[in-house]
Amino acid sequence: MPFMIVYEGTLAGRISLTDIVRGAFQSAHLGYWVARDHNGHGVASAAVAKMVEIAFDDLGLHQLEAGTLTQNAASQRVLTKNGFERIGLASEYLQHAGRWQDHILFQRINRSPTSVVTV
Repeated sequence: MPFMIVYEGTLAGRISLTDIVRGAFQSAHLGYWVARDHNGHGVASAAVAKMVEIAFDDLGLHQLEAGTLTQNAASQRVLTKNGFERIGLASEYLQHAGRWQDHILFQRINRSPTSVVTV
């Protein structure tokens, strides 16, 4: 589920939910980027908050996972600010800038009572 991030009428980045798995897992990966010109304005934090709302309230997912490069402290702050918890380090997790790089993994669990289905 890809979305554009628009800030003050300008394309500021992209955010998406990928690898959506239903069944017992009810999970997805969250990925995003924001153009350098828009860093530091709360754009990423607001976009992540909106995607968490969509994932949990609209799609009924239980868990979201996101990863950041180990040196990307700004993105780590965005995730932490949005209730994500660090769950570990993944060695050579993704290819970035032409080489396999380590990532810090984060997750957020939907602990809302509405995420429970009673039959």
